[in-house]
Amino acid sequence: MEFDRLFESVIDKTKEFVEFIIKRAAGAEKIQKMTEKKGGYSTLTAIHYAAKAKPYAESERWAEKEGRDAHFKAKAKAVYDKLSDLDSLSQKQFQSLMGEMEVWGEVYIRSVKPNSINL
Repeated sequence: MEFDRLFESVIDKTKEFVEFIIKRAAGAEKIQKMTEKKGGYSTLTAIHYAAKAKPYAESERWAEKEGRDAHFKAKAKAVYDKLSDLDSLSQKQFQSLMGEMEVWGEVYIRSVKPNSINL
């Protein structure tokens, strides 16, 4: 009986984690489309949010895999390393990397500290 409750708790937490990723991805896509329409300086915001699509998709694929936390942290570190040379980046590259960094950081933190923010 105890195992069944523990197992269901793990399943519920995984479902909540996947739901978090899906909702965050949908929000990013909505903002991307809205800012693309505005154009001008909003284009930088559109680039930032467009860059989140692939990391969110990858995060969703990794949501139920063993080692997901290490994967998310490694991805964040790789982006962080790319950001370390600001002089070599264009505005577009910078915005894209920052969008990716946000995804990897937020999914990692949500995974290891699911109650760090109660939604």
